[in-house]
Amino acid sequence: MRRFSYISFLLLTLSFLPLVAQAESTQLMIRAMAVDAKFIGTSVGGVRVTIKDAETDELLDEGWIHGGTGDTDRLIKNPVQRGDMLADNNTAGYLATVDIDTPRLVKITLFGPYAYRQSLQEASVTTWLIPGKDLLGDGITIKMPGFIADGWTQVLQDGVVEFYLNASLMCGCPIKKNGLWNPDDYEAKAIVMQDEKKIDEIPLSFTGPIGIFSAKTQLKKNGHYKAILYVVDTKTGNVGVDRTMFEINLD
Repeated sequence: MRRFSYISFLLLTLSFLPLVAQAESTQLMIRAMAVDAKFIGTSVGGVRVTIKDAETDELLDEGWIHGGTGDTDRLIKNPVQRGDMLADNNTAGYLATVDIDTPRLVKITLFGPYAYRQSLQEASVTTWLIPGKDLLGDGITIKMPGFIADGWTQVLQDGVVEFYLNASLMCGCPIKKNGLWNPDDYEAKAIVMQDEKKIDEIPLSFTGPIGIFSAKTQLKKNGHYKAILYVVDTKTGNVGVDRTMFEINLD
């Protein structure tokens, strides 16, 4: 009788103990896509990925997006229909693995492209993950706005300065005449500053053959100058900026 009572008491006690949930490995494909262009991957240095709990900031996984920019016909030339798969096996992405035991609201943050530090952008999104429910295929695709912009100057005689801006989409996709990304769709300028005051704003013309915008001006005052070179597409919201310093010495 005593033994029966003891066993009954033990079973009753165990029934009130909380069940320990088992963590499940959940896979999530993460991709970065340039606004108005293709996927961002190895050709521009890759994109860093972090996955954190959106409420506690706990780091759940991190890695790098590498791979190709995707199929041009599928992404750019042909109309995309609802439900169409945009990526293939060679398309840039990071396959994250997160061990969770309950649904978690996560924050996914992208930072890149790493080959062009002056053009680094950050983009993030929050989404729910369910234990054991993998999100593969296109997965979570986050769009990153902007242009890759690389600017420089060349100082010639008598205060003549040439301004150059090499621009591309965030995926490295080329800007060229009669191409898929036409320079006529973009506005490029050089803002010239001295002592943190703007003294001129010079339109840059596309001189190509791929991605190059340039212009020339003459400055008549000695000193150190800063040039802020930018390209903008007001239709898509893409903007790229780079800054450089130069000196004029007329003596």
